[in-house]
Amino acid sequence: MLRIITTSWLIILMALPLVSGGAQAENLRAELDRLRAMTLTTSWRDIQVLLDELAPLIEQADVREWADYHLLLARNLTLMDRSPDALELLAEIMARDISDDQRLRALQLAANVAVLLRAYEQAFEFLLAALEKEARLEGPPPELRTYGLAAYMFGRVGELERAIDYGRQAVERARVYGELSDECVASQRLAPVYKWAERFSEAEAEYRRAMAVCQAEKNELFVGVVKHGLADLLHQAGRLDEALELSQQSIDSLVASGFSLGENEARLVRAEILQQLGEAPDNDQELLDIAEYQHQHELWDQLARLEMLLSERAALRGEPDVALEHMRAHLEAREKFLSRDRAMRLAYLEVQFDTRLKEQEIELLRESARAVELEAVAVEQQRQIRTITLVLAGLLLLLVSLLLVRTIRERRHFRRLSQHDALTGLANHTWFFSQAESLCHRARRQGRNMFLVLADIDHFKQINDSHGHPVGDRVLCETAAGFRKVFGEEALVGRLGGEEFGVAVIADSLEQVTERVSQLRAVGQDHLEPPVTLSFGIAEAGLDDDMISLRKRADQALYQAKAGGRDLVVVAEA
Repeated sequence: MLRIITTSWLIILMALPLVSGGAQAENLRAELDRLRAMTLTTSWRDIQVLLDELAPLIEQADVREWADYHLLLARNLTLMDRSPDALELLAEIMARDISDDQRLRALQLAANVAVLLRAYEQAFEFLLAALEKEARLEGPPPELRTYGLAAYMFGRVGELERAIDYGRQAVERARVYGELSDECVASQRLAPVYKWAERFSEAEAEYRRAMAVCQAEKNELFVGVVKHGLADLLHQAGRLDEALELSQQSIDSLVASGFSLGENEARLVRAEILQQLGEAPDNDQELLDIAEYQHQHELWDQLARLEMLLSERAALRGEPDVALEHMRAHLEAREKFLSRDRAMRLAYLEVQFDTRLKEQEIELLRESARAVELEAVAVEQQRQIRTITLVLAGLLLLLVSLLLVRTIRERRHFRRLSQHDALTGLANHTWFFSQAESLCHRARRQGRNMFLVLADIDHFKQINDSHGHPVGDRVLCETAAGFRKVFGEEALVGRLGGEEFGVAVIADSLEQVTERVSQLRAVGQDHLEPPVTLSFGIAEAGLDDDMISLRKRADQALYQAKAGGRDLVVVAEA
């Protein structure tokens, strides 16, 4: 019925130029407003059908109608998993001479899309531009959606109090102006911020408020998103039966809305709950399908959770090799997520720093302009004004120099953060293997040998479980200090993830390397409390070895050491 009505509208619109161009524009405007309202209750697939039917009229439409149509199209492209195309279209929209309210909507949507693409620096630039733009708009608060988005994004970078403040403002203003759709979005944004701040009772209350409002608005997409978030919260609280029912409801809503990303996240939560209830299916095919989707979309945090679940399931089935492979995949995904999380925080800091720098530059330019005005006041004051100008120029040069030094220092600090493990100070996974590759080439040029040593703290999970994570962190730091002391500055030492360490070192013989490993085991870790042991795998780089094959051989040797009873050193065959 809906499509028939819209098609009739299209026939009327196409016939109108024969009668009245003004009437055509008026009816096109009404149809676009109707489509925009329908996005709250209608799936993107149905909206896309209607947009396709209107497409022939848009190129001849006014700029406002053109922009509204393409904003709807950009939203649909995002829900179709075509976020790069959506961001490109939004850039085209913002390049046009559109109205302030349309530019604000484009900035809001662009920030959302950039978050999905993990382009965090762009996302914060769009968000700050939206916050600046809305301050100049009149009428009902346009900042409702922007404040909700700000709550989510500032929450993601750990600015929790600022995020909660933005989220509360969005919810309160939505209630004052009586827009259910705005209150639905605002509450849905605020609830996870409370969860990240570990204010769980407030998070549950906000999720339930959002669920009621979104159901009243009949917004199936946001109902599914809210139920998924609440199910995950109840799952963490151990309320498994409630969580299971909500997770299934969220999947149904997200499937109906065609939001595949949200659907896959909800299916993961349901699988975790079923595993805890002891009701998980024997077949892992659904989880493997979810894993493939998450890997394609680089959802590393979700993939890390899923690989941990698959590892636990394999262990329960008595398949230790499969469990180990999934555990390694879990650690790799977790490291990628942590790297991306650090990138988001760095992007936020860089945008904040650049914004302050621009404000300071503007202020300095204003000061220079004032100096020029003073110079033109009177001829008799030229000498005094010249002196003032020289002083201001000196201050300006000094200030710019200080800012430049500060900028260089901060960028060096950010670069170090991206190359080193925050806990131990060793090279992180990515930086370690990048530098190890260079070390291998240098050894070959010098006619020497390069060795890769992989080490793993034995039974580290038991240390965390028995003594707590602070003790586990101390063990990691002291183990890292032992590696530095024994191998010295000439070796490259890194923390590759979790309790795994790596050393790349140039030596004249294998005996030199094994002697250092023996020294590390001798002084070792028995002075630690609790005492720990390590397993080692050592591989010597051959002429045909690249870093991938060398690491594989060292990893196989480490696996043999752990399989042989741990606290062993195994040297890979040449």
